[in-house]
Amino acid sequence: MIVPSSMIRWVSLFWICVPIALHFPRALAQDSSFQVNQLVDIQDGDLPIILSAPHGGNLDLPGVPVRKGEGMPNGGAGFFTGRDGGTEELTHAIADAIHKQFGRRPYMVISKVHRRFLDPNRPIDIALEEVRVKPIYDFYHATLAQFSEQVTERFHAGVLLDIHGQGSKRDTVFRGTKNGQSVSSLRERFGELAFSGSKSLFGMVQSRGWTVHPAELSGKEQAGFTGGYIVQTYGSHKSCPIDAYQLEFGAEYRVESRRAQTAELLSDALAEYASTYLKIDVPFDANKFPATRGQRKGIPVAVFVDEGVSSTVKLFEALAADSELAATKVSAEEIRGGKLKEYAVLIHPGGSGSKQGKALGEQGRERVREFVQNGGGFVGICAGAYLAAGERDWSLNILDSNVVDREHWNRGIGNVTLAMSPFGKESLNVSTSSPEIYYHQGPLLAPGNDPKIPDFQILATFDTEIAKNGAPSGVMKGTTAIALGDYGKGLVLCFSPHPERTVGYESMIVKGVRRVAPAKR
Repeated sequence: MIVPSSMIRWVSLFWICVPIALHFPRALAQDSSFQVNQLVDIQDGDLPIILSAPHGGNLDLPGVPVRKGEGMPNGGAGFFTGRDGGTEELTHAIADAIHKQFGRRPYMVISKVHRRFLDPNRPIDIALEEVRVKPIYDFYHATLAQFSEQVTERFHAGVLLDIHGQGSKRDTVFRGTKNGQSVSSLRERFGELAFSGSKSLFGMVQSRGWTVHPAELSGKEQAGFTGGYIVQTYGSHKSCPIDAYQLEFGAEYRVESRRAQTAELLSDALAEYASTYLKIDVPFDANKFPATRGQRKGIPVAVFVDEGVSSTVKLFEALAADSELAATKVSAEEIRGGKLKEYAVLIHPGGSGSKQGKALGEQGRERVREFVQNGGGFVGICAGAYLAAGERDWSLNILDSNVVDREHWNRGIGNVTLAMSPFGKESLNVSTSSPEIYYHQGPLLAPGNDPKIPDFQILATFDTEIAKNGAPSGVMKGTTAIALGDYGKGLVLCFSPHPERTVGYESMIVKGVRRVAPAKR
């Protein structure tokens, strides 16, 4: 028999990366009394990102006794049969968020079987106690091995995220890499800071408001959460170029009301990570949104999409809901080239205010000032509000405001309650005086003292607060959350929180755009 060269490459790589004997997944589907391929949820991908969730399943296996931990080493220490609640659902949400962010899908493997019957994150001799369950285990790991081979062949590098839940700290995500072993390829190629610096994966999510452990990213990982069988088997220390992380999510990140936010923030960090370490471009195609100019006529809205901008998917979706808005992206280079003359409103979204300001450069910042001075509307959201305020050499200085407690800008994320002023309710067409809006470390605004710029009007203040990461309590409440000010002939509207990321309040952004648009005043 002649063996195809592609099979030789697969087998060679397989035995190097995964030193255990498994069968090919499709063969296993016909090899068991169970419908194996219905008990493991898989998704082929077209990105060098693999998601694994071994402990989120909730399905029973009729006739199979539950595991008792008999014969385990150390008297069964560490034996556990509980479900990592919400991780199956969270992994699906992460896969969907990545698809939206990249325009392509990650690979995904999820066990739908309850952990009391099977634990795919253990060696086979302690993962199951009933031989009929073995084909399910084999299918899970053969699929992971196959996906690792595909990522290696197609992209030559990749990342595997093994999704778990932990009950030790509700507000914390623990990193598990065997203290850096399973990300050996990353460390060798890019140095230690790629693993434990601000531009590491956990540094990126930490900068987006997550509480992580180790908090000092170069510190040791928490005992019990340093990475199980999956990251030890598929990590890059096994001669594969797949860097493997175990992510242990606290309950606050897994609850139904927070899963979408968790997934969106992780996908946003992965976009930066992939661009930096996997050399994968994250495409932005505004043409897929109905509100794109050329597809409909109406108020022309420019959305800044360049260095310092995080995901704008939710923003474009919110703008698309209004048939009279025609939105498209604009770059820093286009702004410097005078393109703003084609628009009525400019939006600077969330991300990093300093990076957006520096991307514009002094010439670009001056073009924005001229645009508003001559009657254009400006909407700043979170980072865009930082950008509009004064105090920094990268600022636009188009809103007469100061930022309160700027030192603790990373005070945390979550929903906050606003206190809308009567003028704010009318301007943004909000029916309630106390909407609950998603907050992601936006500025706490206070009146400035620039005599050349009129004082802003308060549309809303913070009625509740978030005070994490060393931020003092009692500071946030009462500061300005939404402000509207004049600058020359134009209007400047700044949102510290994110209505476009809050179900039911996305229209606040639309109403804000209409409020500052010259033709609608």
